[in-house]
Amino acid sequence: MKNLLKVICIVIIACMAVAAIASCSETKPADTTKADTTKEATTTKADETTADTTPVTTEEQTETDPETTTEEITTEADTEPEDQGDVIKIGTRDELFTFAEKVLNNDEEYSDKTIKLTADIDLDPTLDGGKHWTPLTTDMLYDAVIDGDGHVINGMTIEQDDLINDFGTGFIGQCNASLTIKNITFTNALITVSSKHCGCVIGCVENTTGNYVTLENVKVTNLTLNGGVGVEGDTTGISFRVGGLIGANIFQNDIEITNCTVENSKLFGFHNLGGLVGCTIEGHYEFKDNTVKNVELNYSAGYSTSAKYQVPEDIRYFADPFYCVNDRWGEYHTDFDKENGNKYENLDSYDVKFDIHYKDEEGKSADNPGNVDAETGIRYFPAVSNSVIRPRDERDY
Repeated sequence: MKNLLKVICIVIIACMAVAAIASCSETKPADTTKADTTKEATTTKADETTADTTPVTTEEQTETDPETTTEEITTEADTEPEDQGDVIKIGTRDELFTFAEKVLNNDEEYSDKTIKLTADIDLDPTLDGGKHWTPLTTDMLYDAVIDGDGHVINGMTIEQDDLINDFGTGFIGQCNASLTIKNITFTNALITVSSKHCGCVIGCVENTTGNYVTLENVKVTNLTLNGGVGVEGDTTGISFRVGGLIGANIFQNDIEITNCTVENSKLFGFHNLGGLVGCTIEGHYEFKDNTVKNVELNYSAGYSTSAKYQVPEDIRYFADPFYCVNDRWGEYHTDFDKENGNKYENLDSYDVKFDIHYKDEEGKSADNPGNVDAETGIRYFPAVSNSVIRPRDERDY
């Protein structure tokens, strides 16, 4: 009996041992699977991390992210002038337009500051993003200096709808502040208006007596200034006081123009046309060492119904190589100023009404005021030699 019990105990113990071994075998593979899964997950995560970071660092981050950041910075720089305190630097078209907008809206004060170009600027409105130019005012530019630093503004285009008013047309429309403009070239400007006081650089110097305007080393080339000339018997929509640099200085401000050039240009207007300045007040100007070359002055004063405008030799004094003098029409309407180093070459004056083409300024002199007709009071100036009739199909109007 005892032996039977022993056998039974041994069998039970053996079964328990087998069960225990089996249990251990099942658990171990389960643990191994878990470990493998974790390892797999870790490996996968590590692989994914490597895949995410390595290409971004070497390619995407290097090529894409910096480009995006740089582009944003460049865009901001392109639209906002660089403010260095007393100097405002402008190097792109968008910066120039932003500057103009702030001036016109009186948003920022630039008085006593230097506005300096750092690059050539193309304002051609046919370019992508281009637009017409709105002439500046000077309320925010008292005693400012616009310094081109030898750079060029190309393709400035102004039409009648671009004007704030019709009293001054140019890069600056109305200048009622002391201002200096220097070391700048305007090329291929196109101004098409029917308003008075037109010039490529300044339309009209006006208002405050005692202000000064200085132009130094300013060049205008390939300018077309299509001022209104009117038609026979109708002078509405005309432009008068038209100049290559400045249209008019008629409010006793002082202007000084030195070492400036107007060349290869065509000006059209009713009367008071000058290669440099259309019209200025006697005693308020000083012009030295300037050049007018290959310039056409087309005037149409003969369209007036006034008797004094009906004599070609008389109205010829409305066009001058350099400038006309506002208050000297009765004696002579020119100051033919060559004594101060001013010179001209290949100047053509065209009388629109009478179809007369005058080559250079032969026979026209401040020292020869002509004779007054006793009955009509009209002053007759000496006939000009070599005058010719220029057919209308050869003219640009």
